[in-house]
Amino acid sequence: MPTQSGYGYVEGYSDIQKFTNIPIPIPKGNEVLLKVEAAGLCLSDPHVLIAGPIQSKPPIPLATKFIMGHEIAGSISSVGEQLINDPNYKQGARFALQIAKACGMCNSCRQGYDGVCESSHQAYGLNEDGGFQQYLLIKNLRTLLPIPDGVSFEQAAVTTDSVLTPFHAIQKVRNLLKPTSKILVQGCGGLGLNAIQILKNYGCYIVASDVKNEVEKLALQYGANEFHIDINKSNHESMSFDIIFDFVGIQPTFNNSDKFIKRRGKIVMIGLGRSKLFIPNYKLAIREVEIIFNFGGHSAEQIECMQWVAKGLIKPNVHVADFNSLPQYLEDLANGKLTGRIVFRPNKL
Repeated sequence: MPTQSGYGYVEGYSDIQKFTNIPIPIPKGNEVLLKVEAAGLCLSDPHVLIAGPIQSKPPIPLATKFIMGHEIAGSISSVGEQLINDPNYKQGARFALQIAKACGMCNSCRQGYDGVCESSHQAYGLNEDGGFQQYLLIKNLRTLLPIPDGVSFEQAAVTTDSVLTPFHAIQKVRNLLKPTSKILVQGCGGLGLNAIQILKNYGCYIVASDVKNEVEKLALQYGANEFHIDINKSNHESMSFDIIFDFVGIQPTFNNSDKFIKRRGKIVMIGLGRSKLFIPNYKLAIREVEIIFNFGGHSAEQIECMQWVAKGLIKPNVHVADFNSLPQYLEDLANGKLTGRIVFRPNKL
């Protein structure tokens, strides 16, 4: 049987493990074998290695070993016997994966909110096999989202998360985005930079902030009107921002949000730098500030994101790297040494 190699999580190890001689699956029934053309690296990856896989819904036990990589795009390699004559799954057809394996049947899914599916907590690369390997067996066909013309595999891969996540968060406040809106974006990593590109299309005034001064050029290039290493040392007054996006999610950035958000403003939380934050309930309550939490996005939004990329409205900052160097890039990411999004081509060894 043909085999492949990959990188993944093994319980008890804090660094990523290399797997060899992994059997390449043969699809059956209505299954699809996806050739992984691009797989992105995300800050969630070192988090999984440290804290373990995201929680599965009982009675599914927590995974102890799996291939990682949740930003995935690929092409159809082969299909099960039930799909041989299906024109939607021809060999070579291009797809990006929805990370979460939504059921499509629960109340949330039926309303279009499949990113918060009530029945399944399974997710590619986060608690079961993902894209840091050459081939991936797809059993849930609804996770296959067609890649439009003009979008590369590398762009499609990062769109599954680093574009989708900020896009999803921005949609929750898009009716408030106008040329007179003053927006603060805290954290200019992959997600924050993509958020700036998305926000630029709404014509609002964007102030970007990040502790790394090397991202200033990209932040301004992508549409920020200002950049500050420390927003507290800027000329902006307290309670002067309509909406604040926090792509870091630590106490200091939340404290900034508390300080700079207007009365009846919106604090949009995306970053998960800490599992717990102190929220000054009274201070925010008397100003009627809204805190909006986010995680990932929905499949319809992911399809729309790829259309934005196809039209050039978003240009993901993608760097293609050697698949065999994945452990080093993962370490660099965890240590804050990377800018933009790293993407691997597992089939180009």
